[in-house]
Amino acid sequence: MKKIKILIACGSGIATSTIGADVVKEICKNLKISSFEIIKCTMTEISSMEKNVDLILTTNNYTGKTQIPHISITGFITGINEDALREKVKKQILGIYQQLKQ
Repeated sequence: MKKIKILIACGSGIATSTIGADVVKEICKNLKISSFEIIKCTMTEISSMEKNVDLILTTNNYTGKTQIPHISITGFITGINEDALREKVKKQILGIYQQLKQ
């Protein structure tokens, strides 16, 4: 099966994207999805990298247009509405997983 490719972007491509990546890994583990890849980048790299991924998650406000699903995961950093955000990300990952299984 093809891997789910998840792009996680933050200002530097290092700091808060790592926090987001840890949460996404936990979500995938809870869903029993092992076939995924997390790619970290800066906010300015999103447009050049989006064609190679299935989902874009950003820790900063991103107002650019994307051709694939995009979710702001600022709540994973701030703790605000984190449970609802986890559910939203979980549903999106599960949907992508189901599509790739077909």
